[in-house]
Amino acid sequence: MKIVEIKDKLTRKIKNSTFFQDKFGFENNIDITDDKAVLYRKNIVIKNIIFATNIIYTLIFTVISIGDPTNTSNWLLTALLFPVTFLINMLLGKMIKKGPEDNLSQTLAMYIASFYMFLSTILIYIKLKYGETDTVSGNYLSECGYILIYYSLLISSFYQDKKMLKNIFIWVLVIVTILHFVVTYNLVQQAGTDILAFFSSFFSGTEFRDIVIRTILLGLFMLVLYIYVSMTTTIANERKKETERRRNVEEEYVNTVTDIFKITLPKYELSEDEKKETILLSQMAKKLAENLTFESSKVLDIYNYSRLLIDEHVDYDDLKDLTLDERLAKIKERRELSIKIINRIELSRKIESVFRYVYDGGNNDEFIVRERQVLGDLTSQIIFVCYVYINLRSYKYFKKPINHKKTMEMINENYKIYFDSLVYDRFTRFDGEFERLFDED
Repeated sequence: MKIVEIKDKLTRKIKNSTFFQDKFGFENNIDITDDKAVLYRKNIVIKNIIFATNIIYTLIFTVISIGDPTNTSNWLLTALLFPVTFLINMLLGKMIKKGPEDNLSQTLAMYIASFYMFLSTILIYIKLKYGETDTVSGNYLSECGYILIYYSLLISSFYQDKKMLKNIFIWVLVIVTILHFVVTYNLVQQAGTDILAFFSSFFSGTEFRDIVIRTILLGLFMLVLYIYVSMTTTIANERKKETERRRNVEEEYVNTVTDIFKITLPKYELSEDEKKETILLSQMAKKLAENLTFESSKVLDIYNYSRLLIDEHVDYDDLKDLTLDERLAKIKERRELSIKIINRIELSRKIESVFRYVYDGGNNDEFIVRERQVLGDLTSQIIFVCYVYINLRSYKYFKKPINHKKTMEMINENYKIYFDSLVYDRFTRFDGEFERLFDED
């Protein structure tokens, strides 16, 4: 296998991989309108981040230990990091596994994860500050450890919980201030017995200015984080509201459409005689479409549409136990067929109404113009003329059956005006075929 092929294969594999989304995707397969589910997912993701972070800590101390093999404390801390990581992750895992409905456990897990990240960075900073005998390496390592404090705050901000972040900030300011005096400059040992001389020297020295600058920078970082969390929380709340509005609209849409279809579709049930007439109607409509030299696909569409009411059925009673998304998907799947059935029902009702109105002698110019517009498309025309022929020749409670010749005369006298000239011409030209189909039925 060539290098280019291997590269392409690896690229496709990386692009198709769902590992990152599964482990670190904050919105992976959750309902963002459910606060408990969101917190549950955040705990899972941040637990994974903590685990990955501790592995990196272990690797860092392994590298430091290899570089300074005589310092046993480095090796000891390296050996202790993994079991501590394992225990913390096990504790968080147990709390998280209680599920999103146990909101207390999820909230405790959030605070434990945040405080653990901060306290672990403090311990690492102290170790890096005093673990190196070499001044130059000790300085850069301790400053690297100090940066991890900011990293821990960034991880805490992922929760987007302003109340929790305020509590964390208070503790961080107190602990880091103590850290500046006790660890960064070890001012407690420098104090000695003369307090006034110590304060005079401290306030005029570089240590004070450095601590002030560090505190200002930390406060500025906290302010930026808080603004960021406030902004993202506002956006998240707006998204949540928009999602809730969309779901309300979808719920209303689903309920309305379901009610309409449930009311309309089951009410139209054909008797056995009507089913036989519909089968005959579809055969005649197919024959007429062929005589009109339509394409085979169009002929098949007209045939299927003619017998739609006996071939297709849509049931909406099975939706009540499904979720909103499942109901919406089912309705979208069935909507087109349902609309076709409703249109077919309305066409049958309209044709029957026109047939009876004309048969009873209610023909007038206004009625003719209006109904020709309603029944103007060729598919409706084809079904209409076949329906008229079948009903004139069949027995109905309001009329006796009529023979073929008399039927054609009545169509010519009373119904011809409703049909397109081409449709009527092809129907009358091949009327013997329709007579045969009716007599064979």
